[in-house]
Formats: sequence, structure tokens, C-alpha cells
Amino acid sequence: MVQSVAEDTRWPGRAREDEYLPPTLKGGQSARLSINILGPLRVRRGNVVIGSHELGGPKPRQVLEILLLKLGTPVSKNHLIDVLWNGQPPAEALSTLESYVSVLRRHLQPGTGKGGALRTVTGGYLIDRSMVDLDLDRFDELLKQAGHAGPEESFRMLEKALEIASVPLLGDELLAGWAEEERGLHSARVASIKARAAEAAVTVGQPERAVALASELLLDDPINERAWTALVLGLEESGQYMEALRAYGRCRRVMDQEIGCLPGRALRDAHARLLQATAASDEESSEMSDDGDAPLPALSVQSSREISILTIDDHSTFTELLTAALDREPDLRSVASATTAKSGVEQSMALKPDVVIMDYHLPDGDGLTAAARILADAPNTRIVMLTGDPTPDALRTAASMGICAFLPKGGSLSTLLDTLRYARAGNMVVHPSLVAQLGMSTPKPAPAVRAVEAGGPVLTPRELDVLRLMAGGHGSKEVASKLDISLNTCRGYVKAIFAKLGTHSQLESVMEASRRGMLEQPSHG
Repeated sequence: MVQSVAEDTRWPGRAREDEYLPPTLKGGQSARLSINILGPLRVRRGNVVIGSHELGGPKPRQVLEILLLKLGTPVSKNHLIDVLWNGQPPAEALSTLESYVSVLRRHLQPGTGKGGALRTVTGGYLIDRSMVDLDLDRFDELLKQAGHAGPEESFRMLEKALEIASVPLLGDELLAGWAEEERGLHSARVASIKARAAEAAVTVGQPERAVALASELLLDDPINERAWTALVLGLEESGQYMEALRAYGRCRRVMDQEIGCLPGRALRDAHARLLQATAASDEESSEMSDDGDAPLPALSVQSSREISILTIDDHSTFTELLTAALDREPDLRSVASATTAKSGVEQSMALKPDVVIMDYHLPDGDGLTAAARILADAPNTRIVMLTGDPTPDALRTAASMGICAFLPKGGSLSTLLDTLRYARAGNMVVHPSLVAQLGMSTPKPAPAVRAVEAGGPVLTPRELDVLRLMAGGHGSKEVASKLDISLNTCRGYVKAIFAKLGTHSQLESVMEASRRGMLEQPSHG
């Protein structure tokens, strides 16, 4: 049974939704659809609400949801079949899919057949954007408008977008794997928008809102540096200097313990301002900001200025996303990008970047050849190679050339950023996933690197065990579990390693130990 709009009062946060209700189409056609896929699926046709249970069952409902996620874009029948049956469709999948679409049309556009919002295109189907008002589409439009508006208006639009996205995507789909994946991507996007809104709140003079948004983010993601920055700046802006110092101290400890790095420049600058602002109570503020920890280690020369980076990759989307990520980092700067080996070499010769991120496979040749030309022109350039399938010969060639690192193209952004910061000429790091793929040990460093540096720091057997696990890509919690020690004990070993090697992160420690030949020392059991 259908349900009248007046009876529909169980959807929180929808009180103003009537402003989006379109009029009935002229000429006897079915009314324009108003659909929510944030939270439980709800379809409204004119003055009639269609519940998700009235669409013919789970599979027809999922067909509609998949098409709505691609609103206005054709989706092939093959893709729909693959998603609905998780890659294992029955023999009659095509006819079954077509019957699902027929059921949907009877509910969504009665009396109009194929002339309604759900249309047939060559080899597939699409939802006509001009005939549907979708909450997710309104969310996207608000974000687009916010990007072109002034600070005050942008903040207002971001807040409205967050209100729309206050419930999970695809709330009816609790078991479908594809829905969980979409939900995860959307959740990550909402978190990014929330961080953006927190930053905007500081800019427009609403520090209390910035603090609230940042605090929400940190509950789910305690190493979100953007959230920590907004929290500290919000507290500073509102005059809560001591609370801001406490927040900075917590941030510093979390980042040190979980990812082995220092807070970024914006946070360090805020910390300096806060210490100056509380100089009258210097002893108390020092205690609050550091909680008795040792002073922050001095920054290396490399991290005291921006590292210029050139990206050479023929995948434009990857390059755009990476460039945006680099420009958000206070110590990294993207200077250019290229899509071919030839143009990449020319750009490198002209711009002299500190680091080149190079795809191993390029349209006009392989990355190693291009890297050789770059290094011949500028031997101190640090090159980080991205690939999914390096061969042992390629790794040996790269090591002899002076390439600094081989990383998987689909790896984590944080690993890539740390590698860019700490890559050094004369040493090569290969990500453990690539080493495991080859079934080989970590390639030997370039010939200029000694096996064990005489007179260097000496690590205890247990510290070496910790370091080797770190080299395998394990975080502190995993290392502690594998060695059957407490997390605090493990963190003590990590700090001792940092102190002995003069390093500031796990990645830098692994690279320094590799340069010194320490990872090749025999195990002591």
C-alpha cells in the first residue's frame, strides 16, 4: 500500500524537503520523482510516497540504487548483472534483470512505459536527471557552489551539505558488498567536507563551530591532521589558549605514536603563537603542551623548506588527485605534471624539481629510460617510481641508477608522502607488497652504500626486531602483537630507534637503517 505525504513523519532532518517537491508534469505524464538514497530509500511521485519494500524486492531496489548513484549516466546491463550477483550470475540473469526493470517502471512511472525517468539506452539503462530530484545530487551541487562562493556563503553551503549527508548512504542495503563499498567512499568524502567546513568556520569567525566539527572528526579518525589543525586554531581564535595547547600536545603524541611523524607547519606555527601568548604562565603552558615529554626534535634541513615535485604519469585523474594532495601539504609543492616520458624529461630539465614521481609504464617508453635521462642531467634529483609489477631486473637496474624508491601505484597516500619527504639519493626502498609479489628479498642498495657503517649507532637485538617489522610495513600495534610485547613497550623501542638513528619517523628510520646496512645484520633470536 502507498502512503500519503502527510503520514510520512518518520524521516528525521527532512522538515524542509517540501521545497524540492516539483509539480506534476503536463500532458498527463507521471510526476517528477523526488528520491532519497541518503538514509533508507524513499521515492516520492507527486503526492505519493513509495517505500523501498514496494519496489518489487531487494534486487529491483538495488537496480534503482545503482542507477541513481550514476544519475544521468548510462549503466550497462553487464555491469548491473555483475554487481547484483557478485560476479556469479545465473544463466537467466539478463531476462531476470529486464523483469526487474519492468517492475520498477510500473511503480515509478505507471502508464508511461519507457517514457519516464527510467530509460532504456543501448546496452543498458539510465535515470534521466531532468526528471528526478535526488538528495545526493543536491549534496553534490551544494559542494560545487561552495567551491565558487565567498567565505561566508561557502561555509553556509558546506553546512547545508553536511545536514543532507547526516545519515548513511544506502541505509536499506545492510548486506550488499557493493553498497558497503559505496558507503565507505561516501563516508570518507563526508569526513573531508566536514574538515573543509571546520577550516571555513575558523576563517569566517565561528571558532566554536570549528571546534565542534573537528572534535567529531577526531572521534573517528584520531590522526586526521586537518581536524587537529582546525581544533587548535578554533580554540586559539576563541581565546582558549590553554585548551589549544593541550590539544596540540595530544595531537603531537598521537602522531608520534601512531604514524611516527611531527605535526605539520600550520600546527607548529600555532603552537609557537600559543606559547608566546601564554608567556606569563610559561611553566604551566609548557607542561600542558608537552605533558612532560621531551622537546620536539629539531626539523631537518630538508623539511625546513618546500620540496618541489614533478609528476610524470599518463593517468590524468591520478595526477590531478595527487597534485591536490601535494598542495595540501605545507612542506610539499607540485611544480608541474607530464603525461609522457619525453615531456617529463623536458619538464625536469627546465624546472629542476627536488623529486620526480614517475610511472614505470608510459605511453612512449618505460620510466627507467626516462629516469636515466633525468639523472644524467641532474644527478641529485630523487626519483620515486610507481608500479604494480616490477621485475627483479628492473629493481636491480633502478638501484644501480640511483632511483630512490619503488612503490605500488595503488598504495596509501601517507606512504607516498613520507617517501617523498625522506627519499635520499644512493639508497632505494621497495615497498613490502612489491617484494612479496616477486617472492624475493629486499634488493641490495646501490653500490655506494656500505653493508654496515663503521662507528655507527648500535641497536639492541630487540630494537632490530622492531625495525625489521617496521621495514615490512607494520605499524606499532602490529609490531607489538607480533613480538608479544605491550604497545607502550613497543613505542619505547621505536623512540629509542629514532634517538639512536637521529630520525623522526618510521619510514625515515627504515631508510636510514637500510643506508647503514643495519637491516642486513644477522638476527640474534
